[in-house]
Amino acid sequence: MKILNKIWGIGLLALLLTAFSPRQASAQGGYVSNQVFYDELSPYGTWVYDDRYGDVWIPDAEEGFSPYGSRGHWVLTEYGNTWVSDYPWGWATFHYGRWFFDDYYGWMWVPDNEWGPAWVNWRQGGGYYGWAPLSPGININVSIGSNYNVPDYYWNYAPEVYINSPRIYDYYVPRTQVVRIINRTTIINNTVVINNRNYIGGPRYDDIRRVTRNAPQIYRVNDSRRPGAINVNNNTVNIYRPNITINKNARPSRVVDGRAYRDANPGNRIAVSNRRGIENNRANTEKLIQAARSEKPDDKFVRVNNDSRRGMPRSNDNNRDAGSPNRNNGTPDNSSWNGRGGQGRQPSDQQNDQNPARRQQSEEQMQQREARRQQMDQNRTPRGLDAGQDQPQRDQQNQEREQRRQQMQQQWNQQRQQQGQQDQQRQQQQQMQEQQRRGQEQQQRQQQQQMDQQLQQQQMQDQQRQQQQRQQQQDQQRQQQMEQQRRGQEQQQRQQQMDQQRQQQQQQMQRDQQRQQQMDQQRRGQEQQQRQQQQQMEQQRQQQQRQQQQDQQRQQQMEQQRQQQQQQPGGDGGGRGRRGIGR
Repeated sequence: MKILNKIWGIGLLALLLTAFSPRQASAQGGYVSNQVFYDELSPYGTWVYDDRYGDVWIPDAEEGFSPYGSRGHWVLTEYGNTWVSDYPWGWATFHYGRWFFDDYYGWMWVPDNEWGPAWVNWRQGGGYYGWAPLSPGININVSIGSNYNVPDYYWNYAPEVYINSPRIYDYYVPRTQVVRIINRTTIINNTVVINNRNYIGGPRYDDIRRVTRNAPQIYRVNDSRRPGAINVNNNTVNIYRPNITINKNARPSRVVDGRAYRDANPGNRIAVSNRRGIENNRANTEKLIQAARSEKPDDKFVRVNNDSRRGMPRSNDNNRDAGSPNRNNGTPDNSSWNGRGGQGRQPSDQQNDQNPARRQQSEEQMQQREARRQQMDQNRTPRGLDAGQDQPQRDQQNQEREQRRQQMQQQWNQQRQQQGQQDQQRQQQQQMQEQQRRGQEQQQRQQQQQMDQQLQQQQMQDQQRQQQQRQQQQDQQRQQQMEQQRRGQEQQQRQQQMDQQRQQQQQQMQRDQQRQQQMDQQRRGQEQQQRQQQQQMEQQRQQQQRQQQQDQQRQQQMEQQRQQQQQQPGGDGGGRGRRGIGR
């Protein structure tokens, strides 16, 4: 009997200690099936069957919603940059699964069982950080490579100095400028490894400290007990992140057939992407919600799942090991989420057998708990058959039990008081830390404002310097133009002078040629005159010679005649008489 009382006392004490002891942070939570996604997200959105990915979820979010962009901010944890969403469903959609954009339905979430701080791509450059949700089927190794092409409208960009700001969404770059910034950025390759598991880390601590000029706070991830909004308290990020096991019978209570609804309502497009980004039509979103949640849904495109097998009982076993189903590093396979149609995406029992050792261990633990329960029932049974014992002994046992109960009650009250004091101390510490945090945030805001002012001043100085540089360049260009004009004018003047000199020389040469020609003409004329004179003189000389010859001939003739006369007798008188006649 004493042994039984000891067992009861130890059990009650263990129960009290378990109930009031603070839960230790761990890298993992309890086991639940994937039915938790369908049950917890249904009040906040619409489940739609997609031909490619099976059952996907559309949030009932505000216009302009974007994954990892709306109503949330970044904090540094041991896993790297972790997205803290303000949505009550953010624990699931931003830390499990993938997002993709559909030209009719807009942003759609594909479930998966692997947890991560954020499933995004990261880029940096030109003073900006940028991130974009990973598409389905993309794993960590592909996401950080250069071959994965992300559409422009997937990206959110913000100045580096605001990466840890709780209101980072106030500093997003307008969608029309995203393309210009993307071309100036490069991929951030930062993989965080914890317990042999890879996580996308994003910007490094040292880089954030460099660009913000402050040491960023590193928060510790703590597991919450139930789904809900993520809570940042002191230096912890409290988030619900259970191990997700695959149940092939899990499904939403209602599913809209995506193709059938689109074909029946072609004009009710919910979202469209253009150069300004993504534009949502809230009225068409409400039409989809009304069609999915109607009391009398249209069976042409709404399927109601009333199967009692839907979902599996949840187990909150916290003693997980490294072989948990949702900590793999492979490419997400969304075929395991749906047990219906869709391009060969039939589930298999193999997905429920991913870790036989873990399943066997869980079964052994359940058997051990059942054995302990049976043993306790057996121990309680003899106590109920104690009627044959003596009354004094029973009274003594009752007194002992009452004393132990009072002792346990006192211990429990003391523990409650201690717990209350600890809670008060924690609240005081939290208030002090909250005040410190607010003071730090205010100081950071002031520093950010100062940095903004400095940045604006720097930008103004840069603009002034650029204007001065442009003015100097313009002055230099004008100076160069004037110098070119002056040189051109001088060259033109020299050319004109040279042309004039050449013309003068040509004219002088022409005049010289003319004078030379005149002189040549005069010389030729003189030579011709001389030749003519010589010819005349020669003619005169020849005439004189001929005259002389004629005179000689006449003289010879006269001499001959005289001789002949002398030779003739009596010829004197006659001769004289002829000469006299001749004279």
